[in-house]
Amino acid sequence: MIEAVLAITTLMLVCCWRAACGSSVAEYAMAKSHHQQACMAGKGPVPEDAVLRRHFITQVCSEIEAGLSPRPTDSVLLRHHEALLTTKLEQRLAELGPLRAC
Repeated sequence: MIEAVLAITTLMLVCCWRAACGSSVAEYAMAKSHHQQACMAGKGPVPEDAVLRRHFITQVCSEIEAGLSPRPTDSVLLRHHEALLTTKLEQRLAELGPLRAC
């Protein structure tokens, strides 16, 4: 049981890291335009400090998860739930602006 939880947590962290650090040039240009629009609208950019950015991403992830149904206990449903959470997190971060390299 603990191995499954650790595996899922590791997978989630890898997905978040890839979303935060691995973006293509086109994604960066699109995120930069969203960032400029967000700054004009009064929203602050994603923090540049690594610790603040990690806490910011965790907070956004918690907000998204609060809007979803409770975590399923079935392994297949849990995998789909995690994939949905990761996708929504990537979308939200793309709306907020570009993330600096780790």
